[in-house]
Amino acid sequence: MKLVIIGGLSGGMTVASQFRRLDKESEIIVYDKNPYVSFANCGLPYYLSREVAKREDLIARTPDQLNDQGITVHTEHEVISVNDQENYVTVKNLQTGETFNDYYDKLVVSPGAEARTLDAVKDAKQSFIFQHLHHLDQMDAYISENDVKHAVVIGTGFIGLEVTEQLKKRGLNVTVIQHNDKVYSTLEQHFTESIKQVFDEQEIRLMLNTTPKSLDGTTLTLDNGETIDAELIVQAIGILPRTQFLESSNIVLDNGFIPIDEYGLTNIDNVYAIGDAVETNYQHVPNKKVSVALAWPAHRLAYIIANHLAEKNNHKHDGLLSVSILRFFDITVGSMGLSLEDLEGKDYIIVEQTQNNKAGYMPDATPLSMRIYVDKYTRKILRASGVGENGLDKRLDILSTLTRLGGTVDDLIDVEVSYAPPFSSPKDIINMLGYKTIRKLK
Repeated sequence: MKLVIIGGLSGGMTVASQFRRLDKESEIIVYDKNPYVSFANCGLPYYLSREVAKREDLIARTPDQLNDQGITVHTEHEVISVNDQENYVTVKNLQTGETFNDYYDKLVVSPGAEARTLDAVKDAKQSFIFQHLHHLDQMDAYISENDVKHAVVIGTGFIGLEVTEQLKKRGLNVTVIQHNDKVYSTLEQHFTESIKQVFDEQEIRLMLNTTPKSLDGTTLTLDNGETIDAELIVQAIGILPRTQFLESSNIVLDNGFIPIDEYGLTNIDNVYAIGDAVETNYQHVPNKKVSVALAWPAHRLAYIIANHLAEKNNHKHDGLLSVSILRFFDITVGSMGLSLEDLEGKDYIIVEQTQNNKAGYMPDATPLSMRIYVDKYTRKILRASGVGENGLDKRLDILSTLTRLGGTVDDLIDVEVSYAPPFSSPKDIINMLGYKTIRKLK
């Protein structure tokens, strides 16, 4: 069998590696438009401040190492179209401009997403997006070579906040611009008050309800008429699925996303899809569609696709819980389950609890706040979210595991959280959410 994979990283590259372990004979070819195909994408921001000390620590496998594994990798080669009737892809060599066709028996589409950009700043030499290792290299070099002191980050989502933190730790003065009044909009805004407080504590200027209008050298003019110093600009205003090249194929797209089945298959029986451009469903609410641009879903689906390709077992993809977590200096925020928008139309109650993350008499105990949304009839936890300095990850993991295994809010009072005063409380916040919800439902 000849397997062609479009795109590397957590999706395509993980499929390639796992399939090679299961199948030693088939030919595996990977095309990626970028210079690197196997690196720790999630770790990129942390090299800016040298929290990750060595750049090479971010690289998982080089093309030569992958070739030694029997995986042929072509970097800076962009697949520009797919012919699913005759089973070939058309590839453009971005270094030479040459185009050619390559035939496949099976195809895995892992194109990822492309960053949104603003016309006012996108062509400036000091303006960067932040998705790939070469973006990190370019930004890192630009900061050093130009002795940058003032940076502007546009957007307060995942990447915006992580890059803001790391640029500040590097010693830059940072201004953050957000087009509306919401910070980290995927989270309840009363939880994000803690994030806004950190902006003040770290002396990072946060400008809400404003957008860039024009740029003259390093002077950025905003739509409110104010001008700010912008020696460096980072655009972090969201992503779009990179699937335009599929529009001439018979692969079904839904608003640009690629719907998949329980094995990662598209509507074409020898074409799989994985990664940021994939559309699937919530595991606990199967009738709700979701796309999750995170590493865990890609790694999990890669395992399923590789096994299905190798005909080794019948592992199935049953949906996602969209578990996410973010550190912003000393604050951690996160959520699992339905988005705030996807809660619409559901009949639920909200229960919130704030208490210390461990025994209150311990000197390093800190407050932890969590909220759960519970279906009135099924008693399932539809969504959970929270904020705190320590311990939020542990509680979200408990709730996601319970939900994935079919548990309800009634099970929370019986969850045995590992207890000793340095770790939790005899009645952990998880247990208290259960008690309060059961009482409220009665």
